[in-house]
Amino acid sequence: MESIKLTLYLILFSTMLQAKVVGTMYFNEFMGHLHKSASKTSNSLTTIQCSQALKILDEQGKFNAGEWFYVSVGEDKGYIHSQFLQTSRPDCFQDEYPRFYQKLELDLTDMYYFGRLQDHYLKAITRAQ
Repeated sequence: MESIKLTLYLILFSTMLQAKVVGTMYFNEFMGHLHKSASKTSNSLTTIQCSQALKILDEQGKFNAGEWFYVSVGEDKGYIHSQFLQTSRPDCFQDEYPRFYQKLELDLTDMYYFGRLQDHYLKAITRAQ
């Protein structure tokens, strides 16, 4: 009887610790990374590409750490900067030019480096003339 109570308690406790999905957003750049922590220089957990759906998670206050969202991609959970997310599926290079994209024959290493480049690429509007 005690083992049944303990098992039920462990099941209840483990479901309380699981992250709650609070929404879905889409990655809006060519390539990018799911980060281990809320920093552009943190370790990469996996590479993601444009229009990939990401589950937004709320787990122990990690939902929105400033400008970073806590998300899951497949089995991986980590952080994505909010500038790379949008609520509707974006128009992507891969979708607009599928034959050209396939000819690129990108391997995992290429995708990794394109994603790292995107992490450090700054977009801004200049007033220089």
